[in-house]
Amino acid sequence: MDDAPTQSRNKLPDHLELQRTRVVCKADAPTHTEGFQYSGAFAAMGVDNSVSVEKFCNDFKIKINRLTEDDMEFDMIGVDASMANAFRRILIAEVPTMAIEKVLMVDNTSVIADEVLSHRLGLIPLDADPRIFDYLSDDVQNERNTIVYKLHVSCEKGSQRLTVKSGQLEWLPEGSQLTIAATAQSGDKQKTYTSFGQSQQKTSESPLGEV
Repeated sequence: MDDAPTQSRNKLPDHLELQRTRVVCKADAPTHTEGFQYSGAFAAMGVDNSVSVEKFCNDFKIKINRLTEDDMEFDMIGVDASMANAFRRILIAEVPTMAIEKVLMVDNTSVIADEVLSHRLGLIPLDADPRIFDYLSDDVQNERNTIVYKLHVSCEKGSQRLTVKSGQLEWLPEGSQLTIAATAQSGDKQKTYTSFGQSQQKTSESPLGEV
């Protein structure tokens, strides 16, 4: 028995330490993603696996690898995979963003259906700071809670096929130009779908576009 390998107390075997502290990315799927949440899982080996605020604050670190105007890459060190996933979900849910929600179609003769085109427009990341806008309440659009874009692209008959990209969206700081089809008295201003009290150029430091 003298030649048998001995495992020192208060230390896990290498394979268990790897399983406890690492998520291994393999070709088919990651492994060791569950973690050991039970505080007494390694009590027989003299290893404390309990979770405390003090221990979390001492072990948890964030290392920023890359930071640009558009994205950020960082490593979360000393945290369980489930906790890292919770941070990911919080970032997705809590970071304010703005997106195209309502699309009014005037004429669409392309091969893409209206609802598919609307869905694609809703996926375009907008270059707008949500902090300078208010949340839309009571479905009343104004220059403080709504951004209006216009997409007007046409392909002449017999010409080469045209590819429409997000850069062809035009920001309308004065509000919608699409008038509501209604009988108006002579001299009355034609009502549009979204009317602004003032131009958004006065409230925004830079033009609002797309990323």
